[in-house]
Amino acid sequence: MDVEDGGGRVATGLRRLAPRSFRGKIVLTTVALMAAAMLVAGFGLQLVLAWTAQRDIRQVLADRSEATVKVIQQASGDRLIIPPDTLEPGMQVFDADGRLVAGSVEHDVRDTARDLATTDLPRTVDGPSDEERLLGTPFTTPSGEDGVLVVSQETAPYERSEFYALLATIVLGVLVTAGAAVIALRVTKQALRPVTQMAQRASEWSEHDLTHRFALGPPHDELGELGATLDLLLDRVASAILSEQRLTSELAHELRTPLTAIQGSADLALLRGVDDEDARQEFEQISASAREMAGVIATLLDIARDGTAAGRDQTCLVAEVAPALQAAVGGRAVVEDRTAASSARIAAPAALVVRAVSPVVDNAVRHARGRVVLDAVDHPDHVLLAVADDGEGVSPDVREHLFEPGVTHGAGGAGLGLGIARRVARSFGGDITLAPSSTGARFEVTLPRR
Repeated sequence: MDVEDGGGRVATGLRRLAPRSFRGKIVLTTVALMAAAMLVAGFGLQLVLAWTAQRDIRQVLADRSEATVKVIQQASGDRLIIPPDTLEPGMQVFDADGRLVAGSVEHDVRDTARDLATTDLPRTVDGPSDEERLLGTPFTTPSGEDGVLVVSQETAPYERSEFYALLATIVLGVLVTAGAAVIALRVTKQALRPVTQMAQRASEWSEHDLTHRFALGPPHDELGELGATLDLLLDRVASAILSEQRLTSELAHELRTPLTAIQGSADLALLRGVDDEDARQEFEQISASAREMAGVIATLLDIARDGTAAGRDQTCLVAEVAPALQAAVGGRAVVEDRTAASSARIAAPAALVVRAVSPVVDNAVRHARGRVVLDAVDHPDHVLLAVADDGEGVSPDVREHLFEPGVTHGAGGAGLGLGIARRVARSFGGDITLAPSSTGARFEVTLPRR
């Protein structure tokens, strides 16, 4: 478990360090590929340099040995003769018995040179400190005498050359990788500039800005074509939204007239007096339902109207909304108002807030045993208005679908109020949710602050 937890923490840390922007991912990928390429190139260069250095050392030893052996063979007659100044420093000549005839080598490699004094074949060995390479070359004079020439060569200069080449490769790799990062930054910035412009422009729009377009000009590349395609898509979306708004407005307008006539007829019949108790209750139900439907239609009409966005510049307080909510109760339940503590301004007109919250209050009154609580709490970016009742609560079967059209959690109502209330709240940036509650039902209305 410890290993798995540690691995999980490492993976989480790596995900946090990974760039989130597309541009950052491109730059990081470019730098990683360039660094890997320079690493492979540097490793390969070091292998080539090491092989070349070893070859050069072997060639130098062989050339020096061959030239010196020729001079010794030419100077030797009946016996082994070493001409003066023939042997350079780092050379020794041994006779057939392995005795030193002439020459000198470094003190550290004398034992290694003596080991080569009796070799029968050309043999190369490293010195004790690996800083010298020795070559033992057996030879025979014209008179038939045998001998061995031992030549030593320092390897430190070649190793220093390899080290300097490694440093140069590292510096070059860093410079090339940094240059690739700078070039990738500049290229991606220029290539993704249309995307940045579209993101900036889109962030300034709201859901009511149906006329805005990206307008990047004639497409010159794939991103320009993307901008033009999105503009065409926005044209179609705007056309669909405007058509829906017009249809909703026309339907609402056409329905208001017959509903007004129905409500008027019912109210007129009640005013004239109805002796039959059942008939009178039916007329009252018709009048109340017509009034409720008229309110729903008026709400939909306000949402669909093109000028709804103008209401976004208006604000209100919870104290301005609470009286209208209490009036909507109409004495059907005891309302405990705890909203006095709220003093934040809501970024919506009072009439629209009332339309959003009234269905929630009406739902609470309809299902309460006799008590409804209104509470308001100010938060940094919103006001939380809670509506709670002491009824039986919401059945778990309909809790997930309570705000869908046609869904109701009790007798009475057509299942339209809560769904429309949420739609109204979301039209000005709020929301309505069903919160957990130990008794009854508790609805929380989120209202955006100015």
